[in-house]
Amino acid sequence: MSAEELRRQVSWTVDDTSAALRAGRFLGGVVHLVSALATLGADAGIGARRPRWTVPADPDDYLDLGPLTLRLPESGPSEPVQATRTGVWATPAGRPARRLPVEAWRVVAAVPGTGSRSPRHPEAEWTLTVSDGSAHGSLTGAWLGLAWIGHLAGWSEPVASPGHG
Repeated sequence: MSAEELRRQVSWTVDDTSAALRAGRFLGGVVHLVSALATLGADAGIGARRPRWTVPADPDDYLDLGPLTLRLPESGPSEPVQATRTGVWATPAGRPARRLPVEAWRVVAAVPGTGSRSPRHPEAEWTLTVSDGSAHGSLTGAWLGLAWIGHLAGWSEPVASPGHG
């Protein structure tokens, strides 16, 4: 499944990526390659990576939605999040994955990352403030990844909080 197929499955708006952003990604890839070669690969591949939007054939395998992080409660540690076709999981390093009850959560605020002219393109970073009824926290990642989680959770598309795109 491609990004386009994934976009068709979510009910949230997902804008097309602009030509300028595609050109910037290409140049960023060239800079990353040069950096990796200059450091002979030492830690050059670690950090922000672009999602490939792949959906494996096995519904229990994780989709490649790019880096997604959860902090719930807000004062708690940040944890990586992954999703399958049927559920959302916290996947902290060195500990077993645990299913997140996103269906019971609600989105109370949504803030797009800075600098995006098209804040709802697939890779635009957003932070959703979520509540589990007793605590608030944040879920951060690429818009299409968050849209997939929202799709699984049954959330309505959030409106950007006042003062944001």
